[in-house]
Amino acid sequence: MPQKSVKRQPGIRPNRSIFSPASDFLVKYNCRVKYFPDNVIKVTCFSKPIFNPHKVEPFGKEKKRESLQEYNPLTDEMAYKFVEGKTILDPFTGEYVPLVFWQDEFKETKDRVRSDSVKRAIDKAFEIGFANDFQYFITLTLDEKKIDRYSPALIKDKLHSFLSNAVRRKDLKYILFPEYHKEHEWEESPAIHFHGLISGDNLNLKNSGLRNEDGQVIYNWEDWKYGFSTVIGLDGRAAVVYYVTKYITKDSNKIFGKYYFAGGKDLKREVPTEYINRDYEQFQGEEYYIPQAKMGVKYKTFDLSFKGQEGPANDG
Repeated sequence: MPQKSVKRQPGIRPNRSIFSPASDFLVKYNCRVKYFPDNVIKVTCFSKPIFNPHKVEPFGKEKKRESLQEYNPLTDEMAYKFVEGKTILDPFTGEYVPLVFWQDEFKETKDRVRSDSVKRAIDKAFEIGFANDFQYFITLTLDEKKIDRYSPALIKDKLHSFLSNAVRRKDLKYILFPEYHKEHEWEESPAIHFHGLISGDNLNLKNSGLRNEDGQVIYNWEDWKYGFSTVIGLDGRAAVVYYVTKYITKDSNKIFGKYYFAGGKDLKREVPTEYINRDYEQFQGEEYYIPQAKMGVKYKTFDLSFKGQEGPANDG
């Protein structure tokens, strides 16, 4: 007796379980699109699908062993995921041992780790700066008569209390960049101060009677009781770019274990993001090759605020 044929629906493979492994392009994406304010769109496109926004895990695959490097899709680059003192698997003994950098032999590695760290901080600070409507740029200094301006531990504690109170009472949103003063001959260590971007309600700003070189009014933040303060109004996205790049550089220090502080009840830490798959070869952008990952990456930024014109394509 002839076997009855089964009619297949288009695109459906017979006897396929919902748990069957799927190809990368069905669960991962090779392009990320970020939508910034003022009609700026940034596209990052890879030659392989590497973005996994839904955190889908491969079916039936074991986790990879500890690696010295990993690809970070949030920063579009390879980065060392270990720090000095962290244990790491020794491939020769199979045991976990403390990792130590030797100053001469691994100087290039240490410089690369620092470079990656600074770039990640800049990228994230940019995103926070663009995602929020900050109103002012501020500088906060510390008066040695009111606080030990050389003690990171004490300053961090006082700063945290001040900011938490302002978030509750003033609806403060902020991103602050700590920085050292230029060290004087009589000092054992440099003093600390802060620059940053803020917004809020009834911030208790007082006109100082002074203006900066651009003619902007300089205010003082009366609530800041630990030293002096200057506050000036921000003028659009360009100002955010300027201040973020100025105060996070390759010479920045992690004074408090991080390059910046950011907070606020409704602070946005990310801009709207979409993940898609596109033909890598057809995508036009500034291209780089990542030898460790054996893949290429292209960047393109579109500034739609300029009628029919594209913004710079190399600011990835």
